[in-house]
Amino acid sequence: MKIRFILTSILFATASSAFAQQAERDFAFENYRRYYQEAAEYNQDSNKLEAVKKMRDYFHNRPYRLQPTSNLEQVQNFLKQLGEDGTFADMNPTERDFEKNNAYQKGFENTTDDVVGIFIASAYERLFQIASAIRLGKIADDEALSEKIQKAILHYGEIEVRRPNNKPRFHASCFAIPTAAVNLYFALLDKMDQAERGEATPLLTEACDMLKAVGLEAWTQPLRNDETDKNVVSIERFRNHVWWVGGNALGYRSLLPVAAMYSSVPMIDLLAEICQKGISMTSQTTYNESFWTEGFTADGAGWGHGMQCLIWGYPIDGTFNALNMLTMLNGTPWAKQLTRTNAEALMNFFRGGNWYYYKGFRLPGLDRNSYVYNPTEKPIPYKKLLANVVSNWISSFTPEEQAELKQLQKEAGENRINMQGYDNGMYTGVRWFYNNDDLMKKTPDYHICINMASRRTDGLESAAFADNYNFYPTDGATLFQRDGDEYFRVMGGWDVTAMPGVTAREGMDKLVPVTNWRGYCSKYNFAAGATDSGENGVAGYIFEKMHGADKENVNDKGDRNVENSLLYGFKAYKGYFILGDYFVALGAGVTNMNPDEEGHIRTTLDQTALTGEVFITRNGKKEVLGKGETTLEGNKKKAIWLTQQGKFSYCILPEYTSKAFVACETRPTNWLKLNPSNKKTANLPEQVQILRIWADHGQQPVNDTYGYAVYTGQGVPGERLPFEVLQNDTLVQAVRTNDRSVTQAVFYPGNKGLKAKGISLQTSVPCAVMIQQKDGKQTISVTDAAMDANLKEITVTLNGKAHRIALPQGLHCGNTVTVEIAG
Repeated sequence: MKIRFILTSILFATASSAFAQQAERDFAFENYRRYYQEAAEYNQDSNKLEAVKKMRDYFHNRPYRLQPTSNLEQVQNFLKQLGEDGTFADMNPTERDFEKNNAYQKGFENTTDDVVGIFIASAYERLFQIASAIRLGKIADDEALSEKIQKAILHYGEIEVRRPNNKPRFHASCFAIPTAAVNLYFALLDKMDQAERGEATPLLTEACDMLKAVGLEAWTQPLRNDETDKNVVSIERFRNHVWWVGGNALGYRSLLPVAAMYSSVPMIDLLAEICQKGISMTSQTTYNESFWTEGFTADGAGWGHGMQCLIWGYPIDGTFNALNMLTMLNGTPWAKQLTRTNAEALMNFFRGGNWYYYKGFRLPGLDRNSYVYNPTEKPIPYKKLLANVVSNWISSFTPEEQAELKQLQKEAGENRINMQGYDNGMYTGVRWFYNNDDLMKKTPDYHICINMASRRTDGLESAAFADNYNFYPTDGATLFQRDGDEYFRVMGGWDVTAMPGVTAREGMDKLVPVTNWRGYCSKYNFAAGATDSGENGVAGYIFEKMHGADKENVNDKGDRNVENSLLYGFKAYKGYFILGDYFVALGAGVTNMNPDEEGHIRTTLDQTALTGEVFITRNGKKEVLGKGETTLEGNKKKAIWLTQQGKFSYCILPEYTSKAFVACETRPTNWLKLNPSNKKTANLPEQVQILRIWADHGQQPVNDTYGYAVYTGQGVPGERLPFEVLQNDTLVQAVRTNDRSVTQAVFYPGNKGLKAKGISLQTSVPCAVMIQQKDGKQTISVTDAAMDANLKEITVTLNGKAHRIALPQGLHCGNTVTVEIAG
């Protein structure tokens, strides 16, 4: 189709900038001409041609992501503001400011700074609403109005296609503007058909061309600056890049409507293939050969924006829209059935994802909206995905899986997922998420989550428009929940440097919020968790904080202008031990390498909602605590327990913790500071009641230690601890039950093994190990801490007898393996 170039209404400051803008415009229209011509020349069979026509009618009658407003007054106001020149009068002052400041050619640091893109999307969305009201007969269609819309399409489209690609044009250019453009196109489909048949006025033809040029940005933006920019209708375009996998690939782009706008069989062919292949699993060790480097992980969780555990966003959004597109393609030449690989990936995610949700609440630290005030129960975020599978794809699963999916859907509807009758480790028990450095225990009575870090994984992202204090969620955050809302109710009053379980330097007032798309991780390739999926587990890692964007091959570095030096320069070896209803945390080698940096190094046991009476039990006597700070003592012979009624009990291990404190606090909140989107919420609590417990290492610790226990059962535990610490240093951390039925250890680099009364234990590589004796059987559970894909086995030598244990390979490299041995 011949492209009729039009004169822009924008004034350009210099000839060089005008030349650059024309080059950007030419690039956009050359892409449009190319892919539209390819679609027209493609050797299409009649069945596909007919299917494309039906698809165009489908999008004409069913807008995609944008819906016509029922507010007729608002539409009439838009119409009143739309002038004969195709501009909105109330938007013109902003446009003049843009021109004055040359905003069109300036880059932006993050998506919220793209004021020009947001402006263009707003204008196009207004045009869609007007066109939809015309199509639905709510307002009259006259020739003058039609020309106004056409001129506006050209005017605001010209601003967009002349914008530079010197920085990534993300949310607005690849999500919002193309979505508005394609919906506007289909709202005016009769006129667009006229233009494509060559029966329209020059103005209408130019408007049709512009909508296609702008809509194509769903496929072209942001530029990857690699070979795929030369052919966006290719499988590699949607692989191996954070902007083009998972939710960023299929979840938020209007890909299928644009393909229908272009009547492009090649585009639809490609999308059908991507949708099916994208429903799969990736892992640390298969990362480079996985179809998608993000999405569902083999451990049952999911990645987004790199290897960060954003299971409630990108993995769900990408898969949900893949299934939606495949559902829309049912009954067409592109119809597909889910493969066994697809079904296994979905089942694994439904089982694993439920661990990150408890009694109506997702766990904090899994997205950039943890600091949004959230006092009420909500369904598990994958509920809609589950419903899609049950409604449209149930026949792709085995009879046993179908029954499981239906029971899961029922329990998800009740916000309580226990799935009794299924094996430990599927929905309850103890589970090691080896792609995400997470150890969890989940029972109907309580939930424990330990969110560790290694160099392998990414931390949790921050964004200026969302959580911007996400500095610590993967620093060994250790969360204890009985009701599911222990943290979400009070996080607005948190000292974020005292996140539960974290060893950090105090000083929240010194932190400057940042946009950080890769979060923070540890410098060390060491994290391991070992469990047999029952009621016991062990984990450990070496922590020294680093910025995730400092790793190799990171293309979304975020804001690096703010250093926040208090985050860095200290180290700790952190071990975790779950023994039935007892949890033990050990720390060793706690060292401040920057002792001149102000602020004590602290390890926080908990910072949770204060909802009940808090008391200390000492020598059988109960001492109720009031408001304020109190020294928390330990006793080597008789445990001293700090208990919150109805919640959990905490005990200091004095051999390893020299100073500890507890505070029952009324703290002011600052929800807006922690997440600006809280401004949308009415009646935010201005203060919250918090129970905070911590160990203080001082400002200059060198090889300091800590140790504490948490009782997660009901009531107050006894004075005699049912376990003993065998070793706690930078070589080995180990705990054993008093009856010697369970021994757990983390072996760090350079260790010489463990020797204690009644046990000698060595391993061939650093790892986490659990040895159990039960029902006359002895088992070893072991996990490689380095997740070495070349390591085929670990030798565990127990009391002089060597046991060679084969390790999982491929997708499941890094998972625990449990073997039975002779007693």
